[in-house]
Amino acid sequence: MEISTLATYHCLAFVWYFFVTYSITHVRTEERPSEVFLYGGQWKYLTVLNLFVCLSFWTLYTYNRELVYPKSLDGVIPLWLNHAMHTAVLPFAVLEILATPHRYPAKKKGSILLAFVAFLYISWVLWIYSVTGEWVYPLFALLSPAGLTAFFTCSLAIVISFYNFGEFLNRMIWGQSKFWFSLLHTETQNYLK
Repeated sequence: MEISTLATYHCLAFVWYFFVTYSITHVRTEERPSEVFLYGGQWKYLTVLNLFVCLSFWTLYTYNRELVYPKSLDGVIPLWLNHAMHTAVLPFAVLEILATPHRYPAKKKGSILLAFVAFLYISWVLWIYSVTGEWVYPLFALLSPAGLTAFFTCSLAIVISFYNFGEFLNRMIWGQSKFWFSLLHTETQNYLK
């Protein structure tokens, strides 16, 4: 993809995410159900912090929407914004994979970084629960401490699996030569330092 086309795509994606984030923060505050936006506001939801949550959201929504997106939000968050947060992110992710090759860090380093970010988010969720006595997602109230641990562990395993799958797709689409050339270039630069 040409640099100008790629830059245009990335600018449009940035504007879209900025618009979605702006729209989330300007949801009609007077109509918000108080039990949904307690301590932490919308910043406690993984969707707002990281828009690539399509699969987990729609899976839980299909199973029992009240576990992740209570019906009381239908009158507050417009349908288009729900899909902007939970559906449109998938085509953007696919386009990103197709549009540009990525250099992934070593598997160990990438996994450690993902685990660290997951730990920070889980800490945030547990902090909110300790302050308010309410879970960010109603699903968590149904789980025992062992169930929560298993849920968070499985979630981390799924995230790491998606990370590895993204790396695999990157190699399949952009080829081993670019992947190995990037790796060789990085290793050479590290050696020269």
